[in-house]
Amino acid sequence: MPTKSLGDFVQCPVCRTSHAPTNGALKDGVYASTCENCGHFFKFKVTGHLKSSVTFTINNKSFTVGNEYAAALSLNEFMRSQGVSYGTKVMCMEGGCGVCLVTTTLYDPITKAVQTYTVNSCLVPLYTCEGMQVTTIEGLGNPRDGLHPIQDRLAQYNGSQCGFCSPAQVMNMYGLLKRTPKPTMQEVENAYDTTVCRCTGYRPILDAMKSFAADAAPNLPGGTIDIEELDKKICSKTGKTCTGRCSSERQTDLEQVPLHIVLQGSQWYKPTTRQQLYALLDQHKGDNYRLVFGNSGFGVYKEIGPWMYDVLIDLRGIQDFYNIAVDASKVTLGSSITLTNMIEVFKENSKNPGLSYFRDFANRVSVIANSGVRNLGSWAGNLMLKNLHTEFPSDVFTMFETVGATLTIGSSDGTEKSYSLMEFLNLDMKGKVILSVLLPTFPSGDVFVKTFKVSQREQDSHAYVTAGFRMQLDRSNNFLVKTKPSLVYGGVNKTLVHASNTETFLQGKQLGDSSVLKSAVTTLSAELVPDTTPDLSSPTYRKSLAMSLFYKCVLGMCGEKAAARFQSGGTSLIRPVSSGTQTYGSREDEYPLTKPMTKVDATLQTSGRVRFINDVPPVPEELCASFVISSVGNADINKVDPSVALSYPGVLRYISAADVPKGGSNNFSYSPTNIEELFCSGKVVYSGQPIGIIVAVDKLSADIAASMVKVTYKNVQPPIITMEDAIQKKSIFPNVAQELKVGDAAAAIASADKKISGRIKMGQQYHFHLETQISICYPDEDGVGVSLLSSTQWPDFEQVVVSRVLNIPESSVNLTVKRLGGSFGAKISRGFLPACAAAVATYVTRRPVRLSMNFHTNIKTVGKRFPYLADYTVGVSNDGKLKGIQMNVYSDCGSSSNDNGFEGYTLCIDNAYYCPTWDFKPVALKTNLASNTPCRGPGSCPSIFIMESVMEDVAKVLNIDPMEFRKLNLFENGQTTARGMVLKYCTINNIVSQLETSADVQNRKQQIAAFNQDNRWKKKGISVMPLRFEVNFTHAHQNVYVTIFHADGSVAIAIGGVENGQGINTKMKQVCAYELGIPMDIIRVKPTTLLTNSNSMATGGSITSDVNALGVTQCCQQLKTRMAPVKAKMVNPTWPQLVAQCFAEGVDLSASSFTFPSGDFCDYNVYGASCTEVEVDVLTGENQINRVDILYDCGESMNPEIDIGQAEGGFVMGLGYWLTEQMIFDPTTGTALTDGTWNYKPPLGKDIPIDFRIQFLKNAPNPRGVLRAKAVGEPPLCMAASALFAVKHAIEAARKEISKDVFFPLDGPATVEAIQTACQVDSSQFVYGT
Repeated sequence: MPTKSLGDFVQCPVCRTSHAPTNGALKDGVYASTCENCGHFFKFKVTGHLKSSVTFTINNKSFTVGNEYAAALSLNEFMRSQGVSYGTKVMCMEGGCGVCLVTTTLYDPITKAVQTYTVNSCLVPLYTCEGMQVTTIEGLGNPRDGLHPIQDRLAQYNGSQCGFCSPAQVMNMYGLLKRTPKPTMQEVENAYDTTVCRCTGYRPILDAMKSFAADAAPNLPGGTIDIEELDKKICSKTGKTCTGRCSSERQTDLEQVPLHIVLQGSQWYKPTTRQQLYALLDQHKGDNYRLVFGNSGFGVYKEIGPWMYDVLIDLRGIQDFYNIAVDASKVTLGSSITLTNMIEVFKENSKNPGLSYFRDFANRVSVIANSGVRNLGSWAGNLMLKNLHTEFPSDVFTMFETVGATLTIGSSDGTEKSYSLMEFLNLDMKGKVILSVLLPTFPSGDVFVKTFKVSQREQDSHAYVTAGFRMQLDRSNNFLVKTKPSLVYGGVNKTLVHASNTETFLQGKQLGDSSVLKSAVTTLSAELVPDTTPDLSSPTYRKSLAMSLFYKCVLGMCGEKAAARFQSGGTSLIRPVSSGTQTYGSREDEYPLTKPMTKVDATLQTSGRVRFINDVPPVPEELCASFVISSVGNADINKVDPSVALSYPGVLRYISAADVPKGGSNNFSYSPTNIEELFCSGKVVYSGQPIGIIVAVDKLSADIAASMVKVTYKNVQPPIITMEDAIQKKSIFPNVAQELKVGDAAAAIASADKKISGRIKMGQQYHFHLETQISICYPDEDGVGVSLLSSTQWPDFEQVVVSRVLNIPESSVNLTVKRLGGSFGAKISRGFLPACAAAVATYVTRRPVRLSMNFHTNIKTVGKRFPYLADYTVGVSNDGKLKGIQMNVYSDCGSSSNDNGFEGYTLCIDNAYYCPTWDFKPVALKTNLASNTPCRGPGSCPSIFIMESVMEDVAKVLNIDPMEFRKLNLFENGQTTARGMVLKYCTINNIVSQLETSADVQNRKQQIAAFNQDNRWKKKGISVMPLRFEVNFTHAHQNVYVTIFHADGSVAIAIGGVENGQGINTKMKQVCAYELGIPMDIIRVKPTTLLTNSNSMATGGSITSDVNALGVTQCCQQLKTRMAPVKAKMVNPTWPQLVAQCFAEGVDLSASSFTFPSGDFCDYNVYGASCTEVEVDVLTGENQINRVDILYDCGESMNPEIDIGQAEGGFVMGLGYWLTEQMIFDPTTGTALTDGTWNYKPPLGKDIPIDFRIQFLKNAPNPRGVLRAKAVGEPPLCMAASALFAVKHAIEAARKEISKDVFFPLDGPATVEAIQTACQVDSSQFVYGT
């Protein structure tokens, strides 16, 4: 039987297994081999070279890998597991969070050279890296050897807070400048669609990067940099800044060598010709294979991840697939043209009259995914997702089908054939590959093409609905549709592509005829039948949206037929480049206190030098653990079978409740009675509940094996997942919170002129901390104790809970935490879960165990912000004065009430308004969801929103301007809040008045009214919202330690508060330097430990900086008191001299303070006001925030630069809560469906205000509190509700057009869908107008 040649591979003649010689390079000749699969002995002849390893460089250091890794291993996992780059972070592992960005060289078919691109390293399979030159954050610079200009610029602009995303922000800009050395500010903002930042609110990041732009605004200092500065990278050989270019980008090697690597359980191929590919397709057409190029699809569909396949074929080596050909009749693009390359082709050729539609296509492709994905992924890969999943809303498919593109597809037998997109949709692509697409030209000049995509977020968000329209119109003949048009849709249902009946109807009709438009709309309505899936938008919205997009297209193509006020319906919202101003004061006589300065770790963060817990290198024998979680929300466990998982290579152990040490508690809650099981022992109370953990030699193995554990259930019941369902079924936790009564509200309401009742609610919010929950547990040498590195906001109680679980003394539990990569409340009590699980695993295995929760498990397993529902009744006088309020407020606690949702609720229950009588009844609901937990402003955010919603309702019923009604009821000095606080320093009236003037509110209201009068389908709204935020830190305990080193006088501080991006370490250095009169650069803040900082309360509640500053101040005062007698005997000593003499005389140079404050100074109010203006596209629900003005009373800020950053970041996190972030759960199982970056959407750079103005009240020291400052972490988040109310006012303007301008509740989040639905858009309104 002859041996078959397979390109450069050799196939066994018996079993057809492909082989690659691995014993060195073979020269021409005859060789013998034994088949690795079936044992058959055969001979073969070698006629060419074949590689069985890949070689690439990282920061100019060469790496060669053979078959020692898994095919699924990403570049990111390789770099981090090998300690090559810990500065490159990891979170979602699906290309959606953007913290893993690096740059790499890729072939650019336009310049026909290798160019540098920014890519998501989590998406790049290691074995695709052949020949790549990768640069990570470490390759650019560091504070010791010299910062790269981008690293320095980001730090100087205060563009980092927790610092977890900072390396990626830098690498994104580096990649952009490598390809576009002098970008415009618009190009910079367009590129910043990749990396999520939960901390900063993006404004300082965008400002830092726009300062490199050729057209940078005067208020953005820094300027462009030349190529020499850009490439001053760190040399891998010397560790110093390169004096020249470390390496040059080289022309690609067109004669690439094919690759074949036999891996454990799979094979990796990289053919270099079409013929080699066809041979592989023929050989493996019966196998489980996958073609690999951008590898971005598994972020959408997990079953196409590379770990699911036995054979992987890398297409990057086939030069034919990069062809680009443009001629008079067509444009041909090879299948390996990336989305980024395609945008460039479209832009370059859009001035060709026959290709004018390329302008529209370029805009459409530029909002597919994000820049990192567009740099990696090809248009053909996007189409293949549509082939595999017809429901996938592929923008590429919609575009191509709109213009009648055709595909050329090759088969394993060597045949190549053309197919339409519709034929492709139903084509079995097994043994086939897309070769190219042919796009037509329309030289006649009368063909109009328009595409649309409406999504949850402007950037990096898949579509609710995509649409494309092509019509050949005779404009001179009332827009006669000359040929059959193309109306293409995606996202309506799984099968609909063309609105065929409407296409047929329109042919030969005059589209400018209003009766034709009406009939077309009727025809279209009949054939748009949306399907229902729980994780998508509603069928009603998607149908309405699809109809609206057709109408929008008609208005755009036939605009002159429409009345002037209707014409704006034919355009989309236009977002200019954003800008911001920050205004504040400080006191130079108190410096360094009150001095605006960047955080002390800023350059360490922007250069990737700071270490988070998962950046700590593994120690010998360290293991990794991964949670096994339930897939139903209300059932009993029948059986857990880990046998398949335990057979997976590298897996050592399955650990469950049975493995908790004898006498230990299977409870990770701080409450010993309200038990939250560490591992479910039988009764499942929510989907995502941990059942056990898999322990393995590495994280990838642990994660994969955890998914293999088979769990069966019995007594499966429908889960309770909504507040309405819980209320109906009386599923309630009793006695969780106390009622609040002030006066006789019922009597006041009964005697009031007006009585108004309503209901309002708000949903959950995932914290989206970029560092997921993580803990590393090490066994102590005594075999009893443990030492933990944990990402926790509450080290003290984590110690308590771990000690209970292991049944050991608290003193045997050591814990260290230096910083958190974001937390926002999620790591107060929920951080106990991974810590306890890792501790049990360490106890069982007697080895160190790292438990870093993967992103999807984190979302499913850990609770979110508490949802609330409020039923209210209000009594009000005819002149607009509140008389009484009755309010039943329901909080969805989830499966446990331990983290009480009503904690702190009543502090801000009345916000800024006086009402003499109150009757507040809190109800804690029990649902089959993960126990919800504090999230930035946990009590204040809902209480303020509910009160503001009440004010909106009453104002509407009274027909009073909402702002005027608010002003009528603002607190006056000396009045008493509902909770009983007498307001002695109330400035809210002055602040609102000042904001009205500075934000030009009255003038803008008139302009908005005029705009709304002139525009039927675009509406603007404006809202002014006051804020009173009560801060109370009575008995807040923090253990603070300050020590002075005798030899040089340098100082170390250890505080109970944990640095999580709020800048607490910097502020403590400022306070210490101010109190001791020493320079900041000799002070260091050490990690928080359970020795120096024992018994400290959690970091949170906006009080941690205040209380720790109090502790540092008390320590410094102790030290100064002890040192004073020594100093009195010396003549003008220097600080080091004084310290040395004190040491010589036996003075104790260490001091500690355990804070426990009391009295009026612990209780104060933050006042502020925000004015938000928005614009809404009524037809789609899309919206943008045109301007935000914030006036905020920060007292005498300890550090205005840090506090401005906190205020901006908090406000933008609030924008996400009110506008874009929505949790959806499967109604059958209770499983979180929005469990990834594909469908959960926190804000990105183009979701922030276009004009963002924030001002701190000047000359306003806090008469209470610590060091005259006020809190800033949470109040600005509450102010973001003004955006929702501005949207509501825009909706009211839309409803006024149809005579439905009556009150309606607008619940949070007001998503694009909710906004369009509230506008009550109906196809009967789709007319040209008069």
